Amino acid sequence: MSLLKFDSNNKPYADLGNGFKIRLEEEPVVDEKYLQKAKIELREDPEVVNEALFELRELIKAEKNFTFPHEGDFFHICFLRPCKYYPKSAFERMQKFYKFKIKHKNIHENLTPLALRTVFEDDLVKYFPLRDKNGCRIIYIHTGKHWKPSKIPLNDMFRTIQLSLQAAMLEPMSQINGVSVILDVEGLSLGQIVHFTPFFAAMLLEWLQECVPLRIKGVYITNNSYIFNIAFKIFKPFIHAKLRQRIHFVGKDWDMLGNFLGKEFLKSSLGGDLPCDDVDGNILNDLMQELSEKLKAWDKGGYTAQK
Repeated sequence: MSLLKFDSNNKPYADLGNGFKIRLEEEPVVDEKYLQKAKIELREDPEVVNEALFELRELIKAEKNFTFPHEGDFFHICFLRPCKYYPKSAFERMQKFYKFKIKHKNIHENLTPLALRTVFEDDLVKYFPLRDKNGCRIIYIHTGKHWKPSKIPLNDMFRTIQLSLQAAMLEPMSQINGVSVILDVEGLSLGQIVHFTPFFAAMLLEWLQECVPLRIKGVYITNNSYIFNIAFKIFKPFIHAKLRQRIHFVGKDWDMLGNFLGKEFLKSSLGGDLPCDDVDGNILNDLMQELSEKLKAWDKGGYTAQK
C-alpha cells in the first residue's frame, strides 16, 4: 500500500514500502559517473556552460515580445542540457516550447494535477520509483484496455503526459540522463484507436520531438498486437528518424525490456524484480498536487503577443 509522506525538509514523496519511494529529485547531481556523462555527452564543463548561459540570455533579450523571468541559471540550463549547450539550439527549443502553448491554448488551459486527477486515479500514467540502468526516469503510460475515452478524453491523456514530463524536467538527473517511456497498449481496441487522428498524432509528436527540453532516450511498446499496428500507422509519418531509432516493439518479450532497462528496476508485470508495491494513482496525484507550485514555473514567461 502506497502512502503520501513528507521528509524532514517537508518535501512530499510517495512511500511504496520496503524503502522505495517516488519523489521529485531536485538535488544537484554529485555522482561522478553522471557528471562525467554530462561532460562527455552534453559538453558540460564550466567554460562551455558559462559561455552558453551568456549567449542564451543575449538571445532571449533580443527576442521581441518574449520574456523568461527566471532568476539564476537553473531554468536556462533546463533548455541548454538537452541541446548539448548550443545556445542557438536551446533558444529555438525554448521558442517552440512557448509557441506551442499559444498554438494549442486548449491543451494548456488548467494544466494542473487537480484537473487531471482521473487520469492518475485510473493508473494510466505513472512513475517508477527507480531509474533505469542508464539513470533515466521511467514513465509508464497505459493506453490499452484500462483507458476509457468516454471518461478520459485523449487530450487529457496528452496533458497528463505533458505534466509528468514537465516534472521530470525539474530534475537535474533527468536533464542529464533523459527519460525512458514504457507504453503499454494491452487490450487496445478498434473503438479506442478511432480517437487517434492525424491531427492529434502531429500535435503530440511536435511537442515531444521539437518542444520539450528533455531527452527521450527510449520508447518501449509492450503488449502490442495487430490493432496497435493500425494505430501506429497514424503516427509513423510524423516520427523523425532520431526518435524512430529509439522506439522498440517489446510485445511480451520481458527479457528484451529487461536488457534495455534492467530487470531490477521493473515491476513484476513487466518481467522485473522490483520488490515493492505499484504506486496507487490517487497517491501519485496527491504527490503531483503537492508539487503544483513548482510545476507552475513552466507557465512563467513566453510570448506576450502571438508570433
